[in-house]
Amino acid sequence: MSQLTYFIPYAFARTSQDPQSSSDRPASAPTGGGTAVPGTAGDPTGVPTGVPTTGGTTDNAPPPEGPCASTEIMWMMPMFIVLMYFMMIRPEQKRKKEQAALLSAIRVGESVVMLSGMHGIVSALDEKTVTVRAGDANMVFDRSAVSRIVRDEPAAEAGK
Repeated sequence: MSQLTYFIPYAFARTSQDPQSSSDRPASAPTGGGTAVPGTAGDPTGVPTGVPTTGGTTDNAPPPEGPCASTEIMWMMPMFIVLMYFMMIRPEQKRKKEQAALLSAIRVGESVVMLSGMHGIVSALDEKTVTVRAGDANMVFDRSAVSRIVRDEPAAEAGK
């Protein structure tokens, strides 16, 4: 009678789904030939008979640290917040301030470019709207739709 024998390493023989009990011992644990009596040489705990155990932990041992319980993460979080401020929030505030200055500097008769890319000349201003003349048509836009004011700066630079 020959049976096939498969070699399975001990680390792969058990899965995390196998139930574990206190009687399960690794292969290197002494067996003693039978059931060990607490306080004897065959007892792997080495606790004398009659001494209560605390479940395998010592009273002086601190609780185990979790993966995010270190002090490095406490320093990294404020650093990321400061980095986010300088990379995202501050430039956006500067852009909004520049756009507000541009919108307050619009005057009648200036050439402007709208967000849609349309070029025109400002013909009238209100508190919240701008009337732009493009060709023969007058169109009313919100002031926030003005992208930039076109000035004759290239002609001034050519004269230098």
